[in-house]
Amino acid sequence: MPTLSGLLTGFGIFTVFLQLLNYIVDAYLMFAASAIAANTFMRSLFGCVFPLFATAMFDGIGINWTMTLLGCVAAILVPLPVIFYIWGPKLRQKSKFAPGLDLKYKAKKDAEAANATAGTQAMEQRGREEEGGSQERQEEEEKKDS
Repeated sequence: MPTLSGLLTGFGIFTVFLQLLNYIVDAYLMFAASAIAANTFMRSLFGCVFPLFATAMFDGIGINWTMTLLGCVAAILVPLPVIFYIWGPKLRQKSKFAPGLDLKYKAKKDAEAANATAGTQAMEQRGREEEGGSQERQEEEEKKDS
């Protein structure tokens, strides 16, 4: 039964780790290789340093509390993909390396939507003016007929 914990570990890897790697690639487009290299370096550094304190931590606070601590850290990191999804554009806006293509695209779509709305309103106004003009013509024709 303890081997079933590997399912949760695998799920965590696929949902958090790989998703964050995809975010790095999408956020830094032309600098993606450097960003992934920096990520790999930090991950390797953590993997190198972790064994230095892991044995002391397991001996000091015991297996149960150490695993609880590690589980809590993992649980805290679970919402990161959602955080990046919600606040990603603001974070990328602050970076001098992120190209911000999605921000330009969103601004372009907003401008197009505003122009479309303004165009629709102008067409409606013209339609009202034409209707008003046709009503005046009808009134003039009725006066001529009578």
